[in-house]
Amino acid sequence: MKWLQDEHAAKWREEGQRYVSNVNQFVHKGLTEGWDKAGKEPAEDTRGGLAAKIYKMIRGANEHGEIAELREQLPAATWPLSGHFQKEMQAIRGIHFISDDAVVFSTGSPWEKNAVLAVHKDVISVFDEFSLVGASPDNQFYALAGTQGITIMQSMNSTLQGKVVANLSWRELNGTIQALDPEFTVLNIDSLDQELPLEQVIPFNGGQALLLVTSQGIFLVQQSQEKEKLWEVKLLHPDLEEYKADEMEHIEIDMPHGAVSPDGRWIAYGSQGSDHLLYDTTSGQVHLFNPESSYPHYTIFTKDQHSVWYNACHFYNGVTLAVSLEDAEAGKLPSDQEYPVVNEEARVYAAAALKDGVVIGDAYGYLRLIDVEGRELWRYYAGSTISGLAVDPDETMLAVGTYGGMLHFLDLHATERSDYEITTGTVREVKRIIAWKNQNEPLWW
Repeated sequence: MKWLQDEHAAKWREEGQRYVSNVNQFVHKGLTEGWDKAGKEPAEDTRGGLAAKIYKMIRGANEHGEIAELREQLPAATWPLSGHFQKEMQAIRGIHFISDDAVVFSTGSPWEKNAVLAVHKDVISVFDEFSLVGASPDNQFYALAGTQGITIMQSMNSTLQGKVVANLSWRELNGTIQALDPEFTVLNIDSLDQELPLEQVIPFNGGQALLLVTSQGIFLVQQSQEKEKLWEVKLLHPDLEEYKADEMEHIEIDMPHGAVSPDGRWIAYGSQGSDHLLYDTTSGQVHLFNPESSYPHYTIFTKDQHSVWYNACHFYNGVTLAVSLEDAEAGKLPSDQEYPVVNEEARVYAAAALKDGVVIGDAYGYLRLIDVEGRELWRYYAGSTISGLAVDPDETMLAVGTYGGMLHFLDLHATERSDYEITTGTVREVKRIIAWKNQNEPLWW
């Protein structure tokens, strides 16, 4: 292993083990006995000074194809690298398993130059012509957004090929959005051919509909029944008339977010300045719910489709409540009702629905598996603010994207805790990808 610097690697392992052991003991005591009895917080991790040397070894191991040896000699950790490489790091979002051994994801924030990457077994492919990938709730349909527009396809593979259901150009989409009100400029764009800065793109209803979540509005796009029009667009949020009344030049919202129920009937959404919102696609009715914290920030449907969870944040913290979809269907959802709170800590940035509950990823870099009763089953520290989550079909592997520019693969069925990972359970990482800006190619770690 020509790339290995033994002395620095030994220091990395020793300090990593010391720090993780101390943090795990501190967290365990705080959760079981109360934080007032947990004592002093552990001394800071001192590995930051090794960051440049560690990254050089990571590149060397990749060049020699010695990834197993790399993980053994240098157990992965994000936080010691953050200070030195902050400018290179970027969000990993739009993560989806397209098979048991293949994942697609997107890099960068909506306003940046982005790419879509596909991982099949140990092969990583980069597709610069695309900026975001989205999947239907059942993972059968996918939407690829790029410079030309949005392509919807069925059963996509790791070469981003599949059965094309529809193509929607930016000119057609932007023109239809602008036509919502000829007297008001909905979008802040220079050209109808300009790509929208998408936060999320979610195909559903067999690829016949799209939910577009952007800072310039949240839109429901559906194939038209009229022969002269291919697509119809409905602005779900915000209220256009309020923007016109306030004499705004165009729509601009913060923290837009949305989700579609597995059966395609319900759309949950909101933004910093809204209530929690639930749209019934069958009736067109919109239900509103008061946030339990300051600003709506995230939403997800549970896997059993019994409820939808809404998170609202205040600084780096937040509160998540659960709304019954059975009550929604029965028309029993008064806006002033108090709904069950399932978490009172996390500002949620991403989530994944499992049979046992929902994994939420927060601003501090923690993952928590919360069951439907609000019980925390385990927590795991990924090392940087969570930006994306996905679980594979048999719920054995969790893919975790962070703003640290890394995609982690966690074994949900591991039986033994790692000495180098901060967690209250036995969940452990088996591999990760570093996908930073200005890299020649992504790296395994």
